[in-house]
Amino acid sequence: MKRSISPDPFSSTKSPKLVHHSPDDGGAEGNPYRLPFTLSDENLSCLPISQAREPPPIFNLDPNSVKDTQDRNKLYLAKAWDLLKPAIKIILDDDEYKKPGDVLCFTTIFRAVKRACLGDPRQSELVFDLVKHECEPHIAELIQSLEKHCSGSDDPSVFLPHVYNRWLDFKRKMSLVSDVAMYQTLNGLTLWDVGQKLFHKQLSMAPQLQDQVITGILRLITDERLGKAANNTSDLLKNLMDMFRMQWQCTYVYKDPFLDSTSKFYAEEAEQVLQRSDISHYLKYVERTFLAEEEKCDKHYFFFSSSRSRLMKVLKSQLLEAHSSFLEEGFMLLMDESLIDDLRRMYRLFSMVDSEDYIDRILRAYILAKGEGARQEGSLQELHTSIDKIWHQCFGQDDLLDKTIRDCFEGFGLHVPGEFSDQLQWIDDDDDED
Repeated sequence: MKRSISPDPFSSTKSPKLVHHSPDDGGAEGNPYRLPFTLSDENLSCLPISQAREPPPIFNLDPNSVKDTQDRNKLYLAKAWDLLKPAIKIILDDDEYKKPGDVLCFTTIFRAVKRACLGDPRQSELVFDLVKHECEPHIAELIQSLEKHCSGSDDPSVFLPHVYNRWLDFKRKMSLVSDVAMYQTLNGLTLWDVGQKLFHKQLSMAPQLQDQVITGILRLITDERLGKAANNTSDLLKNLMDMFRMQWQCTYVYKDPFLDSTSKFYAEEAEQVLQRSDISHYLKYVERTFLAEEEKCDKHYFFFSSSRSRLMKVLKSQLLEAHSSFLEEGFMLLMDESLIDDLRRMYRLFSMVDSEDYIDRILRAYILAKGEGARQEGSLQELHTSIDKIWHQCFGQDDLLDKTIRDCFEGFGLHVPGEFSDQLQWIDDDDDED
């Protein structure tokens, strides 16, 4: 049940202005956000804490003035909300300064909120509920404004910058709300997290706007993959994607459209690359693609990083598995010509998607295809030497591939002594002794 608190003890007849102190003020230090005016504004002054007299106490600590802890907590909460509510309104509405005497400083609000929440999670929960109740109408109004601005516009270059600017403004305001409330947390969530959840709630109630934003983001991603993006696209993309963090129904909201778009894009592009490339050029294309997509994951592009494992599966499916016949034929050619760099690249690509077993399978097929002729020609040892060299230089001395090479050549009657076989023999001897 949603808590309802009588507005009388929590309302204020005044709308004081919230300002930062000088750098001497601990409340302002390190805060990157500024309100829409500065200390130099006309008729406005607020002394740094180091120069001001100690403000009069807000709370009456006389134990005789309160009957018990519960009454005292209610009093603390009421006094804290009297300060915090107008401060939140100033932040969210970007109010203009009107009354020189109405000045609220960070330190005063910090102390009040700290006193109200100290040692009692229930008090923190009440503060969170009050802040949510105060912020939600503003967020709903923001979403409605975006709906009106973006309706009828299908051009991402028109509406996405507007959404981007309004989102940055929202982040600034909610971060400052979290700051002024003394960075209170509840169940591991900050007030910024709560604000973002409220944003998602309101955005989900505007499905046309939500779909329009996601579609615009996907178009920008496609342009960036094609090299058509403008210089500022990266920052635009990262911030727009951040709108969907903590989206509880994220799978169908953005992940599925993102992965479907990625799959379609690379299926089409791979076909185009194959028409004009040999195996060497195609492997280089796949490697560039893998690295570019992983770089976006590492740089915290939210759609990419939150879908990393599924994204790599999509790349594996469309760039490798879908063209297995071409890759197998290319592998045979690379082995025949001992093209070390390309073989190393091919092994590296399949290792990136945990598919070393694919290399193992086509390597076995290659040895079996070449081995019979080599045995008849008496060049089996030379074939083994060539493949063993490739194994050392290209396949990371993979134990699975080493075993496959030995098994295949020993099947042709060639004894292949070495460390791996000796270890197996040693294990077998121990088993016999047991």
